[in-house]
Amino acid sequence: MSNGDLTSSPRLGLALGSGSARGWAHLGVIQKLEQLGLVPDVVAGASVGALVGASFCSGQLEALGGWARSLGPVDVIRLLDATFGRGGMMRGDRLMRRIREVIEDHDIQNLRIPFAAVATRLETGHEVWLRTGSMLHAVRASSGLPGLFTPVRDNGHWLIDGGVVNSVPVSVCRALGAERVIAVNLNRHLRSYPRAPRSVATPQADAQAHGHSWTLDHLIPSLGTDQTPEPGVFEVIGATMSIMQDRIMRSRMVDDPPDIVIAPDVRDLDIWDFHRADEAIAAGESACDAVADRLEDLKSG
Repeated sequence: MSNGDLTSSPRLGLALGSGSARGWAHLGVIQKLEQLGLVPDVVAGASVGALVGASFCSGQLEALGGWARSLGPVDVIRLLDATFGRGGMMRGDRLMRRIREVIEDHDIQNLRIPFAAVATRLETGHEVWLRTGSMLHAVRASSGLPGLFTPVRDNGHWLIDGGVVNSVPVSVCRALGAERVIAVNLNRHLRSYPRAPRSVATPQADAQAHGHSWTLDHLIPSLGTDQTPEPGVFEVIGATMSIMQDRIMRSRMVDDPPDIVIAPDVRDLDIWDFHRADEAIAAGESACDAVADRLEDLKSG
């Protein structure tokens, strides 16, 4: 299917929401949909949804999934490049270089499945749909989590995370010609704070256990300790973004509801838990199982 062929019917769209490390759940969702014979005709993604969506549309989902599963806590630490400059605490250059080693860049307009990444224009708050040019540039522009990753310059404008304005881009799928849309919301299951310390090792703890002294705590000190219930800075940022994005999604879907919402339960994953891909992927698969009857109806209808 060419990227310009937007007239065939019926057309299925897949809207992949933002959610940082929780986004590995998208891998499980897509794998399960393919098993059911539900292959989307168009895909739109915000933030990590743009990364997974671009990989799928370029035929490289298996490569991305293999890399995600291979990540350990120390690998996550090594991918971070602190800047403490203007616009964000991380440049994201080191992470994007590694992603470019895992998946090949393509022109968006030449992808086998029509794709769009959603970003936000920082100066005005306008929603931007990235439909041409470098696929990986669009992914990076869509993934500028405010306060953490620096904005990206594009055509004279600064772009930040697409989740700020359209966290689950159902409307973009419709604009690309989708008649039915499956939406994947990573923020529906919100976690209550404070939480008890979990038994799963964090990147910081694992790095210390392996003799690495440089951890996320060196970037931003925690607001609390193991003896206090107060959340750390990254927990506050992550929870705030999750709440905001879920509210945005609910508001937008009143006017433009998807046919099915898949909501993986990834509440126990923090924004930097990229080393927990197996758990996230399993959550995506389980979320599909929870709506299996509706997916079958969509397939038959």
